[in-house]
Amino acid sequence: MAILVEIMHIFDAAGSSLDGYLLAPRRSRFSFGSDTYEGWCMLLPRNGAFSYEVEEVAARRARAVGEAGLRGEAGFGDIVISPPGSTLRRRMRTPTSFFFARFRTALEPPIGCSRLRDVDRLRANLSLLESMQAACDEGRQRLDAGLVAAHVVDDVLITMLWERTREGAREDVLVRKAIAFIQECFASPDLSLGDLARTLGVSSSLLSRRFRDVRGVTPVQYLRGVRLQRARELLTGTDLTLQTIAEQCGYRSAFYLSRVFKATTGQSPSEYRAG
Repeated sequence: MAILVEIMHIFDAAGSSLDGYLLAPRRSRFSFGSDTYEGWCMLLPRNGAFSYEVEEVAARRARAVGEAGLRGEAGFGDIVISPPGSTLRRRMRTPTSFFFARFRTALEPPIGCSRLRDVDRLRANLSLLESMQAACDEGRQRLDAGLVAAHVVDDVLITMLWERTREGAREDVLVRKAIAFIQECFASPDLSLGDLARTLGVSSSLLSRRFRDVRGVTPVQYLRGVRLQRARELLTGTDLTLQTIAEQCGYRSAFYLSRVFKATTGQSPSEYRAG
């Protein structure tokens, strides 16, 4: 609680202000595939998914924030933030409704894509904004929906900082080593929880418990996420065959990759590539 109070004090001192926002209904494409913004901007899907890339200024900070967060795919619960002067590219993977906001702040929000743990809070805030906006459009509400939109931005920023602070406080050496090993060896189809635990000198149950406590997922779920993210990159960025992509992502066959990909994303690899 003391950490949260400190964050609130910092936020009150630094503040943030909303320059504009859009709560967009479900659509099949963005009005603009890319744009460069003078200030900070936040983009998050309410449902559906989109691919994104934060370029230029953010790319020069890649060493600090990590390349993985600057490009990828976002679904509900993911927050994509682009800093002043950067170009934000985006393309819908499925029909998507989304929240977009331009804002100013003296804080340093995490650049790229971050995952919120408290998705129920995010859903409630967006539902409140939707209701308020509809009431304003119909003349049933005199309160400016922009005030609620500003609250959504503020609350997302506070939640992100709070969750990252907690995560950093709970991070331990074992989990960091496990993540590093997975990132290095994910392409090996023989990599298993047992192998990972033996390499780190702990039991599988201990590793799974501590990994879940820190990351919110099991090592096996994390491994699958790393593999599928690499598969997405190869599907959209190369002309490699599905079998070759499967082998480079730790799957023995294109058939098995297709089954896992479809179960996780709702699309087959061929559908994802064509989209």
